[in-house]
Amino acid sequence: MLAVKVTPARAQHGDWLLGTGGALAGAQQPPVGILYQNMWSRYWGSNDGFIESRSIKCGSRGRLCLSANLNANGSLDMFVDQNIFWLVTPFKIPWIEATYGALVDIPFAIVDASRAATLEPILTFSGPRSSYKIMGPTLTSSGASTKGSIGDIYFEPIDLGWHFRHLDLITTGGFLAPIGPYNSKAKLNIGYGHWTGLLGLGGVFYPDAEHTWSLSIFSHYEMYASQEGRPYTLGDDALLEWAAGKAFNLPSDIVKQLTIGAVGYAQWQTTDNQVNVSPTTSFESTVIHRLEEAQIRIYSAGLAIQLLTKYGLFALRYYDEFGANVTPSAQQLMFSVTLAGNPLGWR
Repeated sequence: MLAVKVTPARAQHGDWLLGTGGALAGAQQPPVGILYQNMWSRYWGSNDGFIESRSIKCGSRGRLCLSANLNANGSLDMFVDQNIFWLVTPFKIPWIEATYGALVDIPFAIVDASRAATLEPILTFSGPRSSYKIMGPTLTSSGASTKGSIGDIYFEPIDLGWHFRHLDLITTGGFLAPIGPYNSKAKLNIGYGHWTGLLGLGGVFYPDAEHTWSLSIFSHYEMYASQEGRPYTLGDDALLEWAAGKAFNLPSDIVKQLTIGAVGYAQWQTTDNQVNVSPTTSFESTVIHRLEEAQIRIYSAGLAIQLLTKYGLFALRYYDEFGANVTPSAQQLMFSVTLAGNPLGWR
């Protein structure tokens, strides 16, 4: 029950919801059976860490209408409810002796965004004869917008785990399917409008024989496909989530264990954005080049607490972001309830 790793489908800086994989002892595969986790999170911020572009210079018909502003402001308030179903089988992959599992994450989200705030980099069309207006990693808007629906669903068909005396390891492979509603002309979407591939590698180190101390690290590499209805592809992201904790066994039949510790995450964009628009002037070329090289970077640290009870595992985490580049920094609160069992009688 201490194995809490989820793979989200709603995010504040990319498609992966930073902070969920960095739970205390989270980078490990749970015991054989079926695990269900309901995770609720709120991400909120209001600052000038956004990037936008305004239509201040337009050419003739068919020409580009471009400008760039890396100091836009806005607010973002996001609520996400994830339903994670994780199956761990007793079967081992030959030769590598890894336990096989699979996971699916079905998220629901409500997002309120104002001014330059949105969830993804955006390119929009405007003007006669398909002139272009380029928006950076947020969308310019003079008002506010609120939407809520099911989000893009995450499928993880590759979930391999190894368990040693002082170390648990996990490697994963999955993808986000564009299930959530998406409109290329809308200023705010719950669905992302593209496929996303994710590769993961993590582990938990226990320095003591009783496994009361733990250091967890979970890394992912995020790869985007081309954007539906818009001429661009986002650059790849490298994600790192960590946690360090201490568990205390309690003399109670109801609350069996308390774990407290520190958690955090980081994200670095590793490749440039690809903008498939041909500039006709040096000004247009400069703006497109600037948007292609605008790479997201963010860090975060916070505190976490977990309670292992006879009814399930309850976890609460708080993150405070800093060091943002071309993305807003904000705060995030996460709460989850995890239930596990072995209804199939596997051993």
